[in-house]
Amino acid sequence: MQFQISHKPSFSLLKLRLGPGQSIKSEAGAMVYMSSRIGVETKMGSGFLSALSRKIFGGESFFFNTYTAPETGGEIGLAPDLPGDIIDLDLNGKSIFVQSGSYLASDPGIQVVSKFGGLRSLFGGEGLFLLEISGTGKVFLSSYGAIVPIRVEGNYTVDTGHIVAFENSLQFKVGKAGGNWKSTLLGGEGLVANFTGNGTLWIQSRVPSGFISWLTKLLPV
Repeated sequence: MQFQISHKPSFSLLKLRLGPGQSIKSEAGAMVYMSSRIGVETKMGSGFLSALSRKIFGGESFFFNTYTAPETGGEIGLAPDLPGDIIDLDLNGKSIFVQSGSYLASDPGIQVVSKFGGLRSLFGGEGLFLLEISGTGKVFLSSYGAIVPIRVEGNYTVDTGHIVAFENSLQFKVGKAGGNWKSTLLGGEGLVANFTGNGTLWIQSRVPSGFISWLTKLLPV
């Protein structure tokens, strides 16, 4: 499988060239275009309960689409709903946790399972469930705005809405952005995730809620 990510970081498009019989699994609704004779198979996530939790709590689609090229190969283009970046990661048997909405596509053998993030993720505005993505192969993540990798060694603090993904070697706790609740509620920063450990964290440079708040102010009363 060959791929190219074009129009980064604002309006990224994932272009894939599939060899004979090769497949790519994607979030439902991500397909932009594809060449003729590519087969499409729609399935639920890793079991009914996992698929249901992804839909209700994780903000993800109930289904995955798997696209398989014919004997002559084929091309397919994928893109997320929101304008922003796309990155590729090689998992190589490792696992990462991904916020709802940031999974775009992966090799068919990659596992995507909903995991309970605890009340800390609910209060952090990211939903009750995170996605645990594991296996060997490529995974493609998307964002609203540019994606910035951060190497965490010890401690790091990030606004909860800016989290895209993080390695499972990192732990986090949700807390106040300021020294007290007044600063947190009135200072415009909301809640933050305090990460500890050693690993990579990926953040997005913008959050949809910020754009929605700005747009709402322009609407007529």
